[in-house]
Amino acid sequence: MMRCLLMIGALFFLATRSALGAENLVENPSAEEAAASGAPKGWGRYVGAGGVRLAQATDEQHSGESAACLELNRWYTPPDKQDSPENRSASGALILAENDGYRAGGALPCVAGARYAFSFWYKGTIPSAKVIATGWPSQDAGSEERITIPVRAAALRPGDQWQQSAGSLRIPAGVARFVVLILASGHESKGFRLGRLCVDDARLEAKQFPDGQLRGVWWGFVKAEEADAGRREIDESLDKLGAAGLNSLLVSTSSLYIAALDRPELRQDQPQAAWDAFGEILGAAKKRDMQVHAWFSPWVYKNASRAVELRDHPEWAAVDSAGKPDARGLCFIRPEVRQFELDLLARLVDRYPDLAGIHIEEPGFNWGADYCYCEHCQALCREWFGIEICNDPEAARPTLHNLAAFMSSDFFARLQEMVLARRPGMWLSANGSGGANPDWYIGRDWTTWARRGYLDFYVPQLYTKSVDVFRQRGLATKSCLGDCGLVTGMAASWSGIYPERQDPQVIKAEIAAARELGAQGFVVFHRDHLYDEHLAAIREAVEAGGE
Repeated sequence: MMRCLLMIGALFFLATRSALGAENLVENPSAEEAAASGAPKGWGRYVGAGGVRLAQATDEQHSGESAACLELNRWYTPPDKQDSPENRSASGALILAENDGYRAGGALPCVAGARYAFSFWYKGTIPSAKVIATGWPSQDAGSEERITIPVRAAALRPGDQWQQSAGSLRIPAGVARFVVLILASGHESKGFRLGRLCVDDARLEAKQFPDGQLRGVWWGFVKAEEADAGRREIDESLDKLGAAGLNSLLVSTSSLYIAALDRPELRQDQPQAAWDAFGEILGAAKKRDMQVHAWFSPWVYKNASRAVELRDHPEWAAVDSAGKPDARGLCFIRPEVRQFELDLLARLVDRYPDLAGIHIEEPGFNWGADYCYCEHCQALCREWFGIEICNDPEAARPTLHNLAAFMSSDFFARLQEMVLARRPGMWLSANGSGGANPDWYIGRDWTTWARRGYLDFYVPQLYTKSVDVFRQRGLATKSCLGDCGLVTGMAASWSGIYPERQDPQVIKAEIAAARELGAQGFVVFHRDHLYDEHLAAIREAVEAGGE
């Protein structure tokens, strides 16, 4: 029975391999080629109601010589109704595949659980549109078997200037073919009007891990300060990790490092920025077909010297009920703090085109005290709730707990918007506790981020010597995630046992247990704790999963 479970898990890990790819799945993405009908090759048209025409437009283009143009040119009125504005409607869509929106013919093959990102530029004269996705259970399925696929994307408000739209979707169970549609639909009496919608530079890509699964390690960054020694350290580390079957690096990236890339005066405390160690890691990883995710802690610092925020803005420190500032944590209730971190991460995304993802470390307030009672939080609670939180901290506690959860979720919502706007194919993830989510009250409300679709995957820290406990906590975490992917976190050592090391055979068994859980992979904490025996055990577990 156990061997059967392992084989099922291995198939889950490997099933996406053939379906996933980094290439653009939109044929003719700039509509440069036209079919005999005049429609752009590789595009489809959905006709819902009224007159709907799809054509290659040479009078409009975001780039190149043309764009795809959807024209709604005639209202539909039900035959038994009076021809009046309240009875007139129109509905049509551009499809990013040669498909009609009804039947599965021409739709793209996919695997349940796979994630896709899309982006395109648009302009037009219709008042509104939206992105939707439709799936079918087989390549021969008809219209009665259509399945609606949830899409994360903002509504489109076309105008006379080109705008970008970007979003993502996850293939649900039972779907083997899918398409993405850009739908324009409405009633004349409700303000909709006939017109054009032009689309250009469309992109649809599968979000993928190397080999279809994430086999990662948290890495605390390069220790060497000089470039030559640092490059040797990087090469030696990546060779060792790659030989163990690991294919992803979650590399610690501090705010001080990101700031020091553009501020030479900070490089005395972060000398690796002078030779861009993070960029060197990305380059070395790319040569080895490994992915790099920026492992970033936005508000809490185990080493305060790595935080540029408190150097430049000491007033941003979180404050406890006794009025004592936290020397290692920020008040993220402040909008300027959340924006500062978003701007830092945006610079990281823009600077490194090969960056595979952003991985947020335990976001929220520090443990050990109730936060936050800073001047901003006092004023905000006074304005929003009409309470003086310092007068009765105990009574204010539930309000502050919910405020922390709300503002942290706001950060993730806007982080996702930023990533989708700049690099829709990037992964967005976080780590923290596992199981019943006991840390929501300090802002680590990961169940909300997962269920609202802000995260592609979540990594619970399942640090334990017991494989049974690992499995139970992993299963409990998975039950809280909704459609968010599970990537299990395990450790070679952690604060509860350090300097002791985990038995390598336990890590091997935990990787097998993760496979049984249907996880999308695993991450080991962390590079500096791994002995050769751990790497050998990981290698054996990876090879066993590929049988």
